[in-house]
Amino acid sequence: MAKARRIKGIDCHAAATIGIRLVLIGRFEEMRKLRSDALNWENPEGVHSMRVASRRLRSAMRDFMPYLRKRALLSSAKQIRDIADALGNVRDQDVGILALEKLRADTPADVSNVLDELIEVRRQERDEARQRVKKTITSARLKQLSSTFGEAINSATDDRRRKPAAESSLKYIDVARAVILDRLEEVEKLSNSLYHPLDVEPLHDMRIAAKRLRYAIELFQECWGKDVLPFAQAVADLQLSLGELHDCDVWIDSFGKHAIASKRKNQPDQSDAFAWLLSYFMKVRNDCLINAFAGWRKWEIENLSTKLRDILTAKQLTSEPADQPTSEGPSAESAKVATESPAG
Repeated sequence: MAKARRIKGIDCHAAATIGIRLVLIGRFEEMRKLRSDALNWENPEGVHSMRVASRRLRSAMRDFMPYLRKRALLSSAKQIRDIADALGNVRDQDVGILALEKLRADTPADVSNVLDELIEVRRQERDEARQRVKKTITSARLKQLSSTFGEAINSATDDRRRKPAAESSLKYIDVARAVILDRLEEVEKLSNSLYHPLDVEPLHDMRIAAKRLRYAIELFQECWGKDVLPFAQAVADLQLSLGELHDCDVWIDSFGKHAIASKRKNQPDQSDAFAWLLSYFMKVRNDCLINAFAGWRKWEIENLSTKLRDILTAKQLTSEPADQPTSEGPSAESAKVATESPAG
């Protein structure tokens, strides 16, 4: 998976709208350049990389939305969501197939036969999803979206059209601090879900909140330097545990439905196989839950929320951190995108 690149030309103490334009345009181009990789079916990581890039873009748009003219971005936001959804459908099938193939090697013969059938169904669904991706991310469509998205960003960040006028004096670092603090508060509020382990949806929401917090820290880390990177790693570890937990919940729901359907159809072999799979993932889920709970307890014991807040409010760096990759994105002078964008 391609790592997110730093956006070139960010001045944390300049006007927020300048940085916002640079980030959103840079994140879009980062996603668009991964088109060829995403269409290489021999390497499933290509789809994953473009999907993650689309998530980073959408997360940044969500972070900045309170500081933008929302109406200007509605059309582009929908198209970007469609791209993310199409890529996500392929990625979900890729992950599911790999998981089932790995599991098949360690299951009884009757269960392996059921897994073979499920894998074949997923392959067919993946083929259909791939065709949708090909239609969704054509070179021409991405070129057109690049143009309209640039125009929308310029309109959405035009300080002359924003009210109240005082908002135009916001610095980029002010927005960065507010966003990270908001994302941190979301994770903290949802952490109580770990004490209700059978309630699936709040745990899923906590995973998403953790992902958004990590994206925000990584996006804005240049305003505080490397001091904030350990927090991003700690959140990434938590997100991973919660992600594995969510995967188990999805499998449990799926296999439970299959088991019930098999019983209704009087298919005892199928029903037994799905019962075995259901039992297996219930045990795995317990381990994942323990890992997620331990990760959050470590966060609390080490008082990382307070430490992160202290850094955000006490330290404001103006220099760029060393040894970090830079993007080939636009400079501050070219933040306002021209309508002619190169094809991906």
